[in-house]
Amino acid sequence: MTLALLASAPASPVDVRVLTGNLDNDSTLEWRPSAAATAYEVIWRDTSSPIWQYAKNVGNVTSATLDVAKDNVIFAVRAVDAAGHRSLPVIPLPKR
Repeated sequence: MTLALLASAPASPVDVRVLTGNLDNDSTLEWRPSAAATAYEVIWRDTSSPIWQYAKNVGNVTSATLDVAKDNVIFAVRAVDAAGHRSLPVIPLPKR
């Protein structure tokens, strides 16, 4: 079942980055779009958590700013298609 759901999902977003140049409490992520995606979700978890705890649908965009401090969590971005299938999450690399 899991493999069938992953096979139905859109491709994961690529070149996912978290902007680290500003010393503020907001976190901005950006990525390149993936084929068949109609929306994207930013997911995150506390650095001590082994599972994703939070998710925010940010729409059909290629960047998002969240009111979450980048120093306290681990982020990822995943693509969502029109049927609600979700891609594997991609953890961002830092970008200055």
